[in-house]
Amino acid sequence: MPARSVSRPDLSAIYEPISAELAEVERRLTSQMATYQGVVGQIMGHVERFAGKRMRPSVCVLTGRAMGTITTVHYDVAVVAEMIHTATLVHDDVLDSADTRRTVPTVNTRWGTEVSVLFGDYLFAKAFALCASIENREVLLTMAETAKVMCLGELLQNVNRFNFALTEDEYIDILTRKTAYLFGSCAELGVVASGGDGDARRAMRDYGTFLGVAFQIVDDHLDLFGDEPEVGKTLGTDLDGGKVTLPLLSLFQHLPADQRRDLQQFLARPDAEGKRREVVRLLDAHGLTETALDRAAVLVRDAKDRLQVLPAGPWRDALEALADYVVVRQR
Repeated sequence: MPARSVSRPDLSAIYEPISAELAEVERRLTSQMATYQGVVGQIMGHVERFAGKRMRPSVCVLTGRAMGTITTVHYDVAVVAEMIHTATLVHDDVLDSADTRRTVPTVNTRWGTEVSVLFGDYLFAKAFALCASIENREVLLTMAETAKVMCLGELLQNVNRFNFALTEDEYIDILTRKTAYLFGSCAELGVVASGGDGDARRAMRDYGTFLGVAFQIVDDHLDLFGDEPEVGKTLGTDLDGGKVTLPLLSLFQHLPADQRRDLQQFLARPDAEGKRREVVRLLDAHGLTETALDRAAVLVRDAKDRLQVLPAGPWRDALEALADYVVVRQR
């Protein structure tokens, strides 16, 4: 990835103010995942190795702590969000034909497509079984709406594969649905579960949404410019799968019509080799290697602006640092 002037924050240091709460989230998540023996238990144990940054649970806990005390509802929302996220990763790896996730083989690689799809569905079902036990109807309705929006986002992305007429607004809309909506719900429900409402609730929904869109834009950038061992998953799958992302949209806007047509025809060929290498070469030649990161940085700035409604303190500081982390991460 091209070098940037901003140093990479330490995620563990960002999470330090909620370390005890995140330990409880992990305990509850492990309890939810350790339900069955046999093959299902083996797959459960395998996907626990996908454990990543826990950003969605952390956003919920941080906004909750900024507003007041943490309740059981915060923990349940955090666990439900992480289970939904894990289910989408399992399904994404099937759609992308990815071999690795967090440096370990994907479920698809180990157990095949059918098992992966069914297991992802099972994780969704487990998440909503837990969600249904939350004694807060508003939380349940919000998470149900979130799942619906996320599925629609994934569907829209899938039906727009190799749609080179996709606009930037349509691309951002897909990202908002498939990735950012869950971030927004976690941030908003952290406030709700602490008894907050009004301006704080709306601002945290915006914070999470901006953060989530920026996160996905950086993810799309890393699929081209990342280092596979560093990122920890199969890269180049966006181009191979026909996903039209912001770096590609930026390139299309700068290429003459004939070169744009030639590139689109090349990318549409299923047997074409070196797609990632060629797109990276063209982006570099046109000075566009950091265009997506610049757009993500603007969204992060907007996200941080929304934090002014929260009381000053270590939890607001952590939310600011988490936003900064999004644009300089390399995995």
